[in-house]
Amino acid sequence: MKNHDDLVSPFDAVIPRMGTGSVKWDEAAHRFGGEVLPMWVADMDFAVPDPIIQDLRKRLEHPIFGYPSDGPVMLRAADEWMAARHGWRPEPGATGSISGVVPALFAAVRAFTQPGDTVMVMPPIYPPFMNAVRKNGRELLLVPLQKEKDLTYHIDWQALEKALSRSRLLLFCSPHNPVGRVWTEEELQRLARLCKAADCLVVSDEIHADLSYAQHTPFAKLAARSVLLSSAGKSFNIAGIGGGIAIIPDSELRQTFRDELYRSQIHQTNACALTAMTSAWQQGAEWQTALREYLFTNAQFIQEFLRRELAEVGYRIPEFGYLAWLDVAAYGDDDHIQKSLLKTGLGLNLGPSFGPGGEGFVRLNFAAPRRVLEEGLWRLRSALWRGPKSLQSLPVRCQL
Repeated sequence: MKNHDDLVSPFDAVIPRMGTGSVKWDEAAHRFGGEVLPMWVADMDFAVPDPIIQDLRKRLEHPIFGYPSDGPVMLRAADEWMAARHGWRPEPGATGSISGVVPALFAAVRAFTQPGDTVMVMPPIYPPFMNAVRKNGRELLLVPLQKEKDLTYHIDWQALEKALSRSRLLLFCSPHNPVGRVWTEEELQRLARLCKAADCLVVSDEIHADLSYAQHTPFAKLAARSVLLSSAGKSFNIAGIGGGIAIIPDSELRQTFRDELYRSQIHQTNACALTAMTSAWQQGAEWQTALREYLFTNAQFIQEFLRRELAEVGYRIPEFGYLAWLDVAAYGDDDHIQKSLLKTGLGLNLGPSFGPGGEGFVRLNFAAPRRVLEEGLWRLRSALWRGPKSLQSLPVRCQL
């Protein structure tokens, strides 16, 4: 990635979001118990690509919004995007539409297991993975990732093999949120072999895959008996519109999953989502390349700031996206960190919400214009700094 620190980018524009019904901004004060600069939930403070806006406007000009189809044009666009971006084209008919990745994750648990069955996840992990198991009356089996001193995470293969003997289903996060890993093809091949031998189905959430800096390998490329869930929501900042895709190479599994979607009445994708996702996958490649470059320079900026101002914070540049997984254990326990962050007006996700292994961590969303990110980092310094306060340690106070 090139260093574009000295260039003016369209991603530098600060766009006010208060009053737009945003969970990230409008509900932040309620969530955190006070006004904060919200850098928590995983959406971006960037305008979506112009072609998406133009295509949505064109669709809105048609005055009828009846029930939408399954979106064959959108599904073809999804397959073309998968081939161009990740070097793999699903077999015809393998890709289907879903209302969203999280609803589909919950539906997959119901479709492929029975109440009381064991479902495995690898924490620390995005909380809905654990909720999808618990809320559906299944037994949650946690197989925590192994953490190295440099904050590189690996699958605990020994623990995994032991857990596979009693697991019907693995909910897998690829790339892995929040630890920042893009799994290598060798790791995924090993996982596919072990799960096939144990007759354990893998449901792989790959919603962050398009924002990978390293090479991402779709899990369904390696394992026909698997379910790949994805969307343009994260990578093009259209999560609020909804929609997504499920790629299931095995026809029997595909029908089982489809039956559950209909049973739960979450099989339809709304008309605007079909338009937005089609536009994103057909016309968004250049915009997204620029986005990844901007995000990577933001990730580097965080590294430089922490080295200079908060050397005891552990941080490894993530291999995808815009989520910084920060080890702040040196500055106090989770309760102290939470109170300190609120005092300085910074809203982050606390590590324990991601399950075992999240203690002592916070997750910071850096998908924001550079000066907003800089203010957030100064607020983090104000919350954690143990020396004398200085004017430089106060927030920059950009206009939001």
